Amino acid sequence: MAPPNRYAWFGLLSIGKAFFLSPMRWRAVAALSAIIVLLLTLNALNVANSYVGRNFITAIAVRDRGQYFRFAILYVGVFAASAITGVSQQFVQDRLALSWRDWLTRHLLDRYLSGHTFDRISAQKDIDNPDQRIAEDVHTFTSTLLSFVVMITNSVLTTLAFAGVLWSIRPLLLLTAILYAAAGSLFTVLLGYRLVALNSQQLKKEADLRYGLIHVRERGSRLGERDQPQEARRIDARLRRVVRNSRAIIGVTRNVGFFTAGYNYLVPILPIVIVAPLYLRGTIELGVVTQSAMAFAQLLGAFSLVVAQFQSISAFAAVVRRLSSLWEKMDVTEEGGHQGTARMSDART
Repeated sequence: MAPPNRYAWFGLLSIGKAFFLSPMRWRAVAALSAIIVLLLTLNALNVANSYVGRNFITAIAVRDRGQYFRFAILYVGVFAASAITGVSQQFVQDRLALSWRDWLTRHLLDRYLSGHTFDRISAQKDIDNPDQRIAEDVHTFTSTLLSFVVMITNSVLTTLAFAGVLWSIRPLLLLTAILYAAAGSLFTVLLGYRLVALNSQQLKKEADLRYGLIHVRERGSRLGERDQPQEARRIDARLRRVVRNSRAIIGVTRNVGFFTAGYNYLVPILPIVIVAPLYLRGTIELGVVTQSAMAFAQLLGAFSLVVAQFQSISAFAAVVRRLSSLWEKMDVTEEGGHQGTARMSDART
């Protein structure tokens, strides 16, 4: 199966913007504004935490009891504020995702159940399991897309917040983070590009298996003894296809996992290797070494979204393809229905 084409991504824009053009848009804008403010606060606290942690470790290294207790209290205070801010941000994000799912599901149901759209879609047979797309794919679409938007926004803010910290310690740290993240993203895509098509197939095969089981349940007592072996063979074949595709996904995921495990293993080591010579020469304090490791990990996490979220991105791309094809089919079907109604009216006149 080919990778997601441009029409799928056009569908992403069409489906995504519909909510923000609806009567719910002001609530959505307010929630997004709150999320951005909370992300700004969280990143400011993270930067403050890097300096508090630096001074805390330095106080331990020089055996300064007074500074140790002072920065220990600050450490606890910053952590508490960060926890409250992070939980609040996630709460607002989850509520917005739920409101989006509620609106989009109702919107699709209204279109699906009006004007015999469901009859036309079922008759054409090129959209499999539209019920699953409305019930499950909408949930995945709204929650995952909002999560990606928040992660990208947070990555931009984190980059702006910690690039200056790394540069002030040693410019080589910033350059290393950029090159390391770029190389990691490239190799992750090369190793796992097949996951997009495989995840799309998995959604279809899982839905087919579920449909077969529902079909047996609906027939119930009407299912004769002669029909039972045939239904069993049909369900067994669908199960085998699910398992076969799942094995392919597991194999590709394993290859990506080998790379990402090694990639993540080096993250805490690289900044120390780069900064340790400065400490050994007496140019910087010990706390700066720990600060560089923390800032490097934060910045690399912002740069490494593709590495960290590749499996989620590939699964989301499959959902985008399925939901956008249903959305486009509804557009075509509704347009055809309107044209047919218009022709009937003209014929009567």
